[in-house]
Amino acid sequence: MTQSRRTVWLLGARGAAAVAFGVVTLIWPQVTVLALALVFGTYALVDGAMLLTTAWRNRRERWPAVACAGAGVLSVVAAAVTALWPGLTALALVVMAGAWAIVTGCLELWAATRMRHELQHAWLWRISAAVSVVAGVLLWLRPDAGAVAIAVVLGLYALVAGGIWLAAAWREYRSHAGHDSRSWWRPASDTRTAH
Repeated sequence: MTQSRRTVWLLGARGAAAVAFGVVTLIWPQVTVLALALVFGTYALVDGAMLLTTAWRNRRERWPAVACAGAGVLSVVAAAVTALWPGLTALALVVMAGAWAIVTGCLELWAATRMRHELQHAWLWRISAAVSVVAGVLLWLRPDAGAVAIAVVLGLYALVAGGIWLAAAWREYRSHAGHDSRSWWRPASDTRTAH
């Protein structure tokens, strides 16, 4: 799989995961704190895996890769906390989700700014990071919010961020699809696939 194809799949998977999380939290009006924590943890785990993959793929860009890896590790830790702490309260979830959104957003914003010349979708990455920070701040402004209010903020954030990542995947696909004479999604029949 080529670098461009990997980028499209990575961005698309991250966007799809965010949209799925946003839809689930918004169509589940009577969500409990436990259920919300588990859904959030699942999303954070998937997002963390995507960020760690991005860090590995861009490891030659030392500091941006470190920033992505840091955000990925934080996401995995947030997922682990929600899985290992079944009695998570609404306040604890707000504090943790807010910290996750702000710190990962800041790290991604820094990485996207440093890699703005290498990434065609860097400006979309910066917008997504800014949305993450805003969502975290909104959560922290109302630490006494209930599960429904938390779900609305996280759901709207995930829908916006997911839409941005899907748009980035589409732009990446469009920018490279025309340059390839073969099928972009699979190798030509007479071409050996490298292992």
